Amino acid sequence: MNPSAAPSPSLLAADAGATVRRLSRCVGDGELDSPAEMYRVLGALRLLADDLTHLLPALQSRLEEGLLSGRVTAHGGGEVAATWDSVGEVGRALAHARTVALLMTKELENSQVALRDLAAP
Repeated sequence: MNPSAAPSPSLLAADAGATVRRLSRCVGDGELDSPAEMYRVLGALRLLADDLTHLLPALQSRLEEGLLSGRVTAHGGGEVAATWDSVGEVGRALAHARTVALLMTKELENSQVALRDLAAP
């Protein structure tokens, strides 16, 4: 496989968002009509939320690596302290988002457990 032909991370993220929006339209249009299918959807969404709990720290690590290597600087060559402060702010926000994703993962699992009896054949 040609590495230059691989989609960029931003394109992959946009594709994931588009897929979630398509799913939302399907559910809104009534295409989710059985507890068994809903159980499977909740399971897939739980895995997606769990994947986010791993992705968010990786994003922060890449940003910190870029900062330490000099690849990440303030736009226009601003102050070094401002760049470090910005990276710190991103880190705090990503840590909070990870906590929310962990909670979402657990609540989706709880929803799936509660639906289990209805979804049984």
